[in-house]
Amino acid sequence: MEGWGRRAALAWLVFAGSAGGAELTALRAESTAGGTTVRLVLSQPVRAAVHDVGLASGAVARIYVDLPRGTALGRGVRRVATVGGPVTTVRIGRGERGIVRIVVDLGDVAGYRVQRSARGRELLLAVASPPRDVPRAEPPARVATRAGEPHRPKVVIDPGHGGHDPGAQGYAVEKDVTLAIARRLAALLEERLGAETLLTRTDDTTLSLSDRTARANSEGADLFVSIHANANPTGRLHGIETYYLDNAADHATSRLAAMENGLDLLRPRGEGSDLRYILSDLVQVGKMDESIALARAVQRAVVATTRSRYPYVTDLGVKRGPFYVLVGAYMPCVLVETSFLTHPMEGRRLARDEYQATLAEGIASGVARFLADARRARTL
Repeated sequence: MEGWGRRAALAWLVFAGSAGGAELTALRAESTAGGTTVRLVLSQPVRAAVHDVGLASGAVARIYVDLPRGTALGRGVRRVATVGGPVTTVRIGRGERGIVRIVVDLGDVAGYRVQRSARGRELLLAVASPPRDVPRAEPPARVATRAGEPHRPKVVIDPGHGGHDPGAQGYAVEKDVTLAIARRLAALLEERLGAETLLTRTDDTTLSLSDRTARANSEGADLFVSIHANANPTGRLHGIETYYLDNAADHATSRLAAMENGLDLLRPRGEGSDLRYILSDLVQVGKMDESIALARAVQRAVVATTRSRYPYVTDLGVKRGPFYVLVGAYMPCVLVETSFLTHPMEGRRLARDEYQATLAEGIASGVARFLADARRARTL
């Protein structure tokens, strides 16, 4: 989370139990040379989501922090405070389902960033004042400044596995199937949407999971779509499912995540990578709504497209899971499990060009729907 941004919908995530017994013990706003720092002090680590409300210009009007239901307010914590500088007021109230909400109203700001203490008990919002005597920057390139000038979307497509990591194997090999679908998907997005597409790998190359999202971030991508094929030891399971990143998952999802996380989980994960997992989840919680919307659009479109041409297509739905390949992405991202390689019918389909083309068409339709919905939302 280095650097500043005019819009940075982020969230802070610390692994802990329930919020029972947690207390907001202090809320302070401190003026600094570059702006204002709002500091939240808690009695214990909890999960807290940080979101912002933007203007059409791309500027941030308000930041709000949601603490989990059950968090208590300590004695002496002020409900309203007038600050000054880039932060005008700080207010505490109750949001939906009884959550504690801290609202930070902003004046003229250059951006903000989110930090947490090493022990996870403090959350800091550092809000920067605009530079003096310097014209304010134009809105980010990805915000359309005029009607009729849509942003050309940039989509990073990740063919799962590759090289020394073959992925799942059945009636075909996962790394071969995912690359074939990814190539077709890229062509469709370019042709139909005028999108700029990038593949994390274009051949049978071994690529670490962290490098895949790092590529998407470095390219400033709007979307990240990771393509995979499923497997099951019994060979009985079949269907299509789409995932977004969330560490809370059921046993079956955790087993699938362990399989897809593959080579990276075979390596020791030290303190640095664990911290990266926490902080990247922090980013993803901020993009959670968009990732869920993207997952739903893709899942609906892929199922509808395949059902129109093939019988017995099972919709396994949209799910959440701790997929490491999605960790660290700063944009809406999903992982599509296209079908089961180990199923007698689906596995044979996945090995065929026609079915691969159908899956690519479905994913492209889902991406197109998501982008169209997002454009409409911005113009309402």
